Order: sequence, then structure tokens, then C-alpha cells
Amino acid sequence: LAETVTVTGASPLIQANSGERSYTATRSDIENLPLPGSGRSFMSVVTLAPGVVSTTGGAQGEFGATRVGSVGRDNNYVMDGISAMDTGSNRPLMQLSAEAIEEVRVMVSGYQAEYGRGTGLQILTTTKSGTNQLHGSFLAVERNSAWNSKSKTDSLNGDEKPVLKERDLAFSVGGPIGKPGGNNRLFFFIATEFGPRTRGGTIARFRVPTALERTGDFSKSTDQNGALYPFI
Repeated sequence: LAETVTVTGASPLIQANSGERSYTATRSDIENLPLPGSGRSFMSVVTLAPGVVSTTGGAQGEFGATRVGSVGRDNNYVMDGISAMDTGSNRPLMQLSAEAIEEVRVMVSGYQAEYGRGTGLQILTTTKSGTNQLHGSFLAVERNSAWNSKSKTDSLNGDEKPVLKERDLAFSVGGPIGKPGGNNRLFFFIATEFGPRTRGGTIARFRVPTALERTGDFSKSTDQNGALYPFI
């Protein structure tokens, strides 16, 4: 019995079939790169594509990413070859757990006509599937205000820290319907994510000008240390 391993290295060929500009985030990218925000959206990797900028959401798109010179409403989302768009608001119709995503391909510009509907980003998502072996994953991400220091504003006003407790709990499991490693034709995959949230205790303070300040006299607008009273 002989085994030969040949390793070769060559420069990648230029993609000459079309003039598209695209980027593909693999499963390794989704697992190892930090997903910002409290929702752990796998769509955060969209901003890694050249020519894509992050936005603040709202009218710019659900996941806060758009092509330079475009807006989020122009994006098109496809999941496993099926449109995942809400035709009423022109935004993504669904959001899966990051544990269920295998690959995210972002087509920025110059893509073929088959990716119509939107003139902005074409975001193509592929979900994971079961294999011939049993595999699974589990994750827990926690954010707790007890670990944070009190802000200077709260300290000056004598307020307690606002309460913020967030957890992202997820698991996935997949494998064959039958003996692992056998001659199986049916497979399964399940992924679930939970996001319990506890928030409260935020105090909003507002200061209005005094009668003297409304006449232009600010001589009594400072505290005993001579600092201006903050408008909070």
C-alpha cells in the first residue's frame, strides 16, 4: 500500500466569465469573526465586501449595509435560491440563527441579469445541512451591566446604573437518519437560537433655563465647584 501526497501552488486565474464584483463569507468566517450588535446577525459579514458600507438601519435596510451610492431598500436577499424579501417594506422577510448559515455571498455590482429585482446588493445565503456523521454546536454570549462601571453622568446625578442583561443562546445538531457513516440517503439539521433580554432603570433628565437664564443672566448657572450644570 502506497500513498502519495502532492502539493502544488499556482496563481489563481482571472475570473473572465463576467465583470461581477462579489465576496463570499464562508462558514469559518461566520464562526470566527465577531458579529457586532446584540442580535448576532450573520448579515454583519456583508460589510466585509469591498464597496459595501455600514449604515444605521431604518430606511437604509434591516441589516445596515448597502453598496456605495445606493440605499438599503435596493438590496435583494435570497436564501437557498428562494426570495427572502418582504414585498411590502422591501426588507428581509426572515432572520435565521448564525448557527444555521453555511455561506453568505455578496454580489456588489456587475452581476448577471438573473439576479434582478434589486439594483443594490445581491445577498445570497446558503443554509447548513446534515452530513453522514453526527455534528453539533453550542454557544452562549452574555452581556451584563453588572460588569460595567457607572457612567460619570449617573455618578454626578446620584443615579443607579441602568439594568441591561442580554443573552444569546444557540445550538445546532445535524446528521444522518440512520447509522452514522453508513449508506444513508436522508439527513437532518436543526438550529435554534434564544435571546432573552432584560432592560430598565434608565433615567432621562431634562434641564430647562431658569428665569434669569432666559434673560441672559448665567451667573447662577454653575454648581458650588464652578462647573456648568449639564443639560441632560
